[in-house]
Amino acid sequence: MKTSAALATTRILLSLVLSCAALGSSTAVGADPDYILRADDKLKIKIFQFPELSGEYTITASGTISVPPIGEITASGLSATDLSKQISSRFIKAGISDKPGATVEVLESRPIYVFGDVQKPGEYTYRRGVTVLQAISLAGGWYRPTDPGLMRLEREAISIRGDMRGFIRRYYYFAAERARLNAEMGLKTDIEFPPELTQTAMSDPAVAQLLEQERSFLHTNIDAFSNQLEAFEKTRALYQMEIETASRQVAASKTQTESVEKELKEVRLLLARNLVPVARQSNLERLQAEIETARQGYQAQILRGQENVTQIEEKIFELKNQRQSALVRELEKVGLDLEEVGVKIDTSRGLMAEVQFTAPSVVSRMSDITESRILTVVRAQDGKSVAFDAGESTELLPGDVLKVEKSIVPSGVAGRMRPGSSFLAPGPGPSFLVPTIEHD
Repeated sequence: MKTSAALATTRILLSLVLSCAALGSSTAVGADPDYILRADDKLKIKIFQFPELSGEYTITASGTISVPPIGEITASGLSATDLSKQISSRFIKAGISDKPGATVEVLESRPIYVFGDVQKPGEYTYRRGVTVLQAISLAGGWYRPTDPGLMRLEREAISIRGDMRGFIRRYYYFAAERARLNAEMGLKTDIEFPPELTQTAMSDPAVAQLLEQERSFLHTNIDAFSNQLEAFEKTRALYQMEIETASRQVAASKTQTESVEKELKEVRLLLARNLVPVARQSNLERLQAEIETARQGYQAQILRGQENVTQIEEKIFELKNQRQSALVRELEKVGLDLEEVGVKIDTSRGLMAEVQFTAPSVVSRMSDITESRILTVVRAQDGKSVAFDAGESTELLPGDVLKVEKSIVPSGVAGRMRPGSSFLAPGPGPSFLVPTIEHD
């Protein structure tokens, strides 16, 4: 009897222990009671009344585990505590045990996967609370080339970048100069610069200074030409005034001559009758000669004035013609310069695009190029794969796939490419837009 009582007491105590164990079953990874089980999680299950059934179980792709003799149990979506209760409940429903006890421990959750622009892409063991940045660290960090061929490409990229910077600056210089020459041709007071220049000048002080310098050149050149033209026109006006004055003197001398001739005619009639002295006739003849001499002088002055006016007009014509010819020559030269630098820009753009395609990381390490990282997490939700953008502090879950991509963007100018541009050239300042070359 005592033995029977002792056995009964032992069974009661064991049942209490097992019940407590069932209520307080093991938690998930990192002792996290909120951890939700998913496919591929590796579990350690203990069934106290049936130790032969205890062991390691892996949740299948369909989200179940198979525990004989109770069969398949849906584990995905449950916590470890909930699963232990499910196991106990199934034993009771199957009539195998009235008070079973079970514990569930997550030995290994699904791994996370990191691929893309990292040093060591692959599969990594999940740890509770792991973030995107920590996962990238596990994968060796951002991709860094060590291949000699890539190092050579980097040197080439640096050289191309320097050439491109110079070509772009030259393009802006020639484009601004051509706009100024066109304004000079039309004697305009302001310059109509190409939109790409005015747009870039809003954020690039160097380009803004270039445009102001061309405006200053325009005003200086227009003022110099206007002053020369005004000086010639004033001189011509003076000669024309002399001609007009001399012409009036000639007209006055003609009137005087007619008057003297009339009086001389009368004096000669009177002299024939000895009514006036001979000296009167001599004085009139002398006056007549003086008037004629003065008239001839005025006429000579008119001829000289007309000659001077002709010379001034020739100088005005020559000034305008020389200026027009010089502007045409400069426009032709700057057009050829633009075409030449356009070809060089296109060539450098192609070379840089080739380097960027071959080794994006080479271009990304340039000091004036921003390395924009695109982090994408692909996660299984409700039987579907859902992709979303992530930040470096985003926490990952077991089975997440982290995709790391690098985007090469010049500092401060993302989204500012004109249609037709395939590469934004590096350059000082926040802009430095590569133009689409339009050949005249």
